Amino acid sequence: MEVIRITVRGTNCYVLRAQGGSLLIDPGPPGGEARIVDFLNRRGITGQEIRLILVTHAHLDHYGAASNVQSWSGAPIGCHPESVSLSQDARQAIPPAQTLRGSLVRWISLLLAPLRPHPPLRADVILPPGTELGSYGVDGRLVAVPGHSPDSLALISAEGDAFVGDLIINYSVPSQPLYQWNRDAWQQSRRLLASIQPRTVYVGHGEPFPGQQMDRILPARYQLGWWIR
Repeated sequence: MEVIRITVRGTNCYVLRAQGGSLLIDPGPPGGEARIVDFLNRRGITGQEIRLILVTHAHLDHYGAASNVQSWSGAPIGCHPESVSLSQDARQAIPPAQTLRGSLVRWISLLLAPLRPHPPLRADVILPPGTELGSYGVDGRLVAVPGHSPDSLALISAEGDAFVGDLIINYSVPSQPLYQWNRDAWQQSRRLLASIQPRTVYVGHGEPFPGQQMDRILPARYQLGWWIR
């Protein structure tokens, strides 16, 4: 399976290309569809090749371009059972932060949210944890990894790669996300992912890293680009 990464305004979109078709993970923020479509067209990947658009969690920087990418590809949008309802609540847009400065950013964003309404996520397929993705052309399964958000999903491929959304951030070193909905749930998800012993961890922000580094995930303050959730 080929893994293609496209970074759109700080958010990583991944395309998993297999013999049975391609799966697109996290199409990114609103307006990001032009970069994704142009990049894939230049790689010779047509919209018809995309079998599923998977949203790892209902934050706008991960699903904002989903509808427009769908217009290009025709592929269904799939997400966690709670993602659609969570996307309708502005308070869920940025979870509580792990630093004072991050908390200030969060509260300012919440105060300005009524002035910047965002469209909720629209899904065609509900994908509960445990879903096998073979029918979408990729040999892999979905695992619940709540913590950053209650609806966070990770895709574990048959090759052992993990696509984890914002469970881990890696701008300089693998670290906790600055914004966490539930710290205890995050710790449990980290332990679960470590027990899977992934070959490579593909993150929503920053660089992929070897799975061996799951044994040492640092606090959020070690991030360089900490202001991006």
